[in-house]
Amino acid sequence: MKAIGNKGFGNGKATFDNGYGMFLNMLDYKLKERGKYFVKVDKWYPSSQICHCCGSVKKLDLKDRVYTCDCGYTGDRDHNAAINILTEGLRILQSL
Repeated sequence: MKAIGNKGFGNGKATFDNGYGMFLNMLDYKLKERGKYFVKVDKWYPSSQICHCCGSVKKLDLKDRVYTCDCGYTGDRDHNAAINILTEGLRILQSL
């Protein structure tokens, strides 16, 4: 799971912090209860900027919705990011 920020929540920031934190704690508890692991990927991990095929890093603007790499990979930016988050989570899990 990738951590998210709370910028832009204004007065609802405390509610957001409590609700999100409580959800993460409950999820962690329930997973441990079942013998599973809860892994958090750092919110600053550049998941959408790394090619999941070759690992090269390419700076993207938010308006760039398609990731095109020099290795030949072309695909949806969010799909590429999801694969990178999964890969990073599995890497963290292996180091536990």
